[in-house]
Amino acid sequence: MRLLILAVALLCSSKIFAQQEPQFTQYMYDLVSVNPAYAGTNDRLNALMLTRQQWVGLDGAPVTYVLSVHSPIINYNMGLGLSVITESYGPVSNTYVNLNYSYRVKLDQKLTLAMGLKAGIYNYYANLTSLDVSKVGEDPIFQDNLVKTLTPNVGLGFYLFHKDYYAGIAAPKLIESELSSSATSDNTMSDLKRHFYIIGGYTYQIDKEWIVKPSMLMKVVAGAPLSVDLTAQGGYQDKYWLGLSYRYGDAIAVLLDYQVMPYLLVGYSYDYTLTNLSNYNSGTHEVLLSFNFDPFFMKKKARSTVYIKK
Repeated sequence: MRLLILAVALLCSSKIFAQQEPQFTQYMYDLVSVNPAYAGTNDRLNALMLTRQQWVGLDGAPVTYVLSVHSPIINYNMGLGLSVITESYGPVSNTYVNLNYSYRVKLDQKLTLAMGLKAGIYNYYANLTSLDVSKVGEDPIFQDNLVKTLTPNVGLGFYLFHKDYYAGIAAPKLIESELSSSATSDNTMSDLKRHFYIIGGYTYQIDKEWIVKPSMLMKVVAGAPLSVDLTAQGGYQDKYWLGLSYRYGDAIAVLLDYQVMPYLLVGYSYDYTLTNLSNYNSGTHEVLLSFNFDPFFMKKKARSTVYIKK
């Protein structure tokens, strides 16, 4: 019955389902998945792996896995990246594969503007007929498998960065389409909506050992309420990090990060749900591994963003 509750909450409410793109609490470490212009804007080849277990204890709750890789091509002021995201919740299973390209232009000695393009393929599958709806009676919404494989996607973004701050705007999903296999379906849950993201962050060096990094992520999707993540992280010796985050009207979170080695960052976050769903779950867990290497084709350094650990 909990699986049915989840399916109804996620699929029957257009305001909830309109935000089809996965969300992450540790977004500041994987900005390339949000904004293609971020690709290659630091001086390292970055490979990130992330897993998110949302609403633990609720049957069929969202589970997301991320693999992203991006690197600068210094001699050409360009960056390239690849991201693969898989998620499942209830009867739904999605896969997103995207290639990211960016081009950098120096505005002055300290400020750089990156412009990015994204191209990819999305695979969506919603097997609604697998749900046991005998206790709620017949409903046409559960009589059809919503299937649309290999849906194309394009996106673009702009990313302005300085050694102390960054800001960006992106539309990683520009193509809107309908997933219903029924030509007569008019369910808004079948629509893939256009997404817009606004990001920003700042680094404040208190002294030689202490750093504070506030950041923000705003998501705008037609038919969905505005989503805003506000985060503040404090770091000691650029090795130990503690952060707090608030997702407006949805959750609060604690972030813990440890720079194990110069090339390896381990991160963890825990979200506590502020909505009525808190009665059905024990929170959300997120774990990431971020690796940074010198690309073999690098001949000189590009300036790093404020969230890449050295």
